[in-house]
Amino acid sequence: MNATIQDHTVLQRSVSKLIALAAIGAAFVAIGVWMIMGGAVDSRHGEATLYWGWIGTVFFGLCLLVAINRLIFGHHKPVELSPQGFWDKRALAQEVPWSEVSRISVWSHRGTSMLRIQLTDEAMQRNKLTTLGQTTRWPNKLFGLDGIYVVSADLNISFSELGLLFQKHLSEYNPTATDDTK
Repeated sequence: MNATIQDHTVLQRSVSKLIALAAIGAAFVAIGVWMIMGGAVDSRHGEATLYWGWIGTVFFGLCLLVAINRLIFGHHKPVELSPQGFWDKRALAQEVPWSEVSRISVWSHRGTSMLRIQLTDEAMQRNKLTTLGQTTRWPNKLFGLDGIYVVSADLNISFSELGLLFQKHLSEYNPTATDDTK
């Protein structure tokens, strides 16, 4: 159950969503292995099928490992919002003060939405990231999408509720930050 005590909100992980994510990852790994083993090969696309099979197996295998890791070792309360700042323990090793947030927006692609929290350049350098946060930051930075991405895919809350919580805290504790979620 998610809890709010004196404007301190703690979001719980959703075990059922994590199991579903792990099942999806396992299914796509199986499809990738099937493609590698020649199950989908025809004479016109043989090498391409093998290539995409390896890419799918590696990518979804990593996704499966992340889901299993979060199920077994992950924080039971991965996201916290307080008057001082926010802390997504999946990507950040420490709380980020609201004063360091410069912009909040929604990034969507093929039905998946994420809150993109942009920090000042100094704040991005100062705040410590987890290993997963560091790993996902460099490709985002490469494509000009630097920031902290907060998703509800494994939280016991919908994306719209998550967005409203961040909007509320940001408007109250850093009204100068740009809110592009509306």
